[in-house]
Amino acid sequence: MKKILIAISSFLLLTTTAFAAYTGDISINSSDLRFSKSFFLEGDTIRIYATAKNNSNQDLLGVVRFYDGSKQINGDQPISIFASKTDDVFIDWAPQTFGAHKISAKIFPWNTDIDNPANNYVDETIYVEQDTDHDGLKNTIDPDKDGDNVANEKDAFPLDPKESIDTDGDGTGDNEDLDDDNDGVPDKSDDCPKDPTETTDTDKDNLCNNKDLDDDNDGLTDVQEINIGTDPANPDTDSDGVKDGQDAFPLDQKEWIDTDTDSIGNNTDIDDDNDEIPDSKDTFPLNKAPILKVSDIPSSLESLEPFTLDASPSYDEDGKIISFAWQIDGKTIDGPKITQSFKEPGIHNIILTIKDNSGESKNMNFQLNVLNSKFYIRISMVLIAILLALLIYFKYISPTKNSKKQ
Repeated sequence: MKKILIAISSFLLLTTTAFAAYTGDISINSSDLRFSKSFFLEGDTIRIYATAKNNSNQDLLGVVRFYDGSKQINGDQPISIFASKTDDVFIDWAPQTFGAHKISAKIFPWNTDIDNPANNYVDETIYVEQDTDHDGLKNTIDPDKDGDNVANEKDAFPLDPKESIDTDGDGTGDNEDLDDDNDGVPDKSDDCPKDPTETTDTDKDNLCNNKDLDDDNDGLTDVQEINIGTDPANPDTDSDGVKDGQDAFPLDQKEWIDTDTDSIGNNTDIDDDNDEIPDSKDTFPLNKAPILKVSDIPSSLESLEPFTLDASPSYDEDGKIISFAWQIDGKTIDGPKITQSFKEPGIHNIILTIKDNSGESKNMNFQLNVLNSKFYIRISMVLIAILLALLIYFKYISPTKNSKKQ
């Protein structure tokens, strides 16, 4: 009986001591932890609120700490609570991972000796929806989950904004893969890193050699180069500074131009334009003079009779004719085809000058004999009339007069 009394006395003493120890208690319960949103997205900012209550008749101080699992969210939030009052605090949190998150708020009173630690902690588990690109659309409805501007169905890595293509299908995106087409040649040494059948692009025209008909881009196809003996991979086989396709002698370093196409290079040819004027005396040694032609030049014509001179058949073998100039009795008329007439009969001098786009000109001189046939016909008519009058006079009139006199 004595032992029972001692035990009861000890329990009462301990209980009294405990109640006496919690005279400055700060508490928080599950309803005191709240969120600014009811729907949570990865990367979206959420505000978390907590209310701390002072259960005593004295003013108390402390801090509230918020946690995501075991990791504290931002810094301590101080609280100062009047007796029997509450204090609200909040923090902003943007979850960077999706899935379940255990969010908790824990009170740390300044005076722990008089606080009940059993009511200082509250937590709630929430679910954060996946939003990889943080665009406000959860992945289940987002047409471009990683925000790399490549639609999910075309994106080899729809959750990686740094990758979208996997050329060789090896599971490593092209941006990270050192050999995108898996042809054994590293991308840095591969002219065609996306094509496993190609590794070289000699002329750097973005068309690799196996498909390129002109590997060195010299104007000759690879087949043509093989046939004439030039190098399909070297645009200037004879190293004379002229591409093979533009070189009249692609295998002769001393020759590259043949202006008159006589198979003699200009450096050797003494008449480069084959105009029968040696280069040393030719003002235009690399230009063929224009060919001058005038159709249907009349041998003679009547005064005041319109006539046409046409030099349109003229041509220039290595360029074009840029001017036609006619000089008729000192007057200049331009154009390939002219129509004129002469008032005065006689011999009229005509000079035609044509010039090509290289500045070389060609001349033609000819004469037109202008007649006045009507004048001569009238003179003839007068003479005939006089002759007829004389004939009539001497044959008929004169004999009649003589017979009367007799």
